[in-house]
Amino acid sequence: MSRIGKRPVALPQGVSVTSGADYFEVKGPKGTLRRAMTSDVQIVTKDGQATVEAKADVSPEVGSRMSGTFRSHLNNAVTGVSKGYKKGIRLEGTGYKAELKGSTLTLSLGLSHPVVYEVPKGLSVQIPGDSKNTVLLLETVDRDLLGKAVAQLQSFRPPEPYKGKGVRLMVDGSPTASPVLVKIRQKAGKAGKGGKGGK
Repeated sequence: MSRIGKRPVALPQGVSVTSGADYFEVKGPKGTLRRAMTSDVQIVTKDGQATVEAKADVSPEVGSRMSGTFRSHLNNAVTGVSKGYKKGIRLEGTGYKAELKGSTLTLSLGLSHPVVYEVPKGLSVQIPGDSKNTVLLLETVDRDLLGKAVAQLQSFRPPEPYKGKGVRLMVDGSPTASPVLVKIRQKAGKAGKGGKGGK
């Protein structure tokens, strides 16, 4: 078993883990997550901890790889249902704004038409009142879902490398009224072309 796979996952108060032949389920204050699991491993819970163990008939190589993989999945799920995952997004650009009605998010991003995004089940999106409709706060128990949502939202208007306009990530814990943005690798503006002594 891998060194990472051997490490037990601590279960915070109010968090429980159950598992079957091909799945595990984690419940906590923030919600419930169910994940598919290979039949090569099993989850054992004891004394407030959960450990992913390879089954006896599995080769050491496969057992080591699978225990490490599913230990990571289990740890992410425990964090999700106990603390949740959050990301802040800032729409950076003149006239950029967001409007949320039910599960429909409409984004004005300087394009010829507004962009409509249907918020997936399991993801919460809020637009703080002090952000002038330019900040989105995303929260979910599912780390993978959050990553996919952020990637899709940024794909609508990726931050451009000169002035930084676009759908930008905020530094975690940043204020919504004047957020601190995650730095992007910016390029210097193109210099004007000119030659010495040219005719």
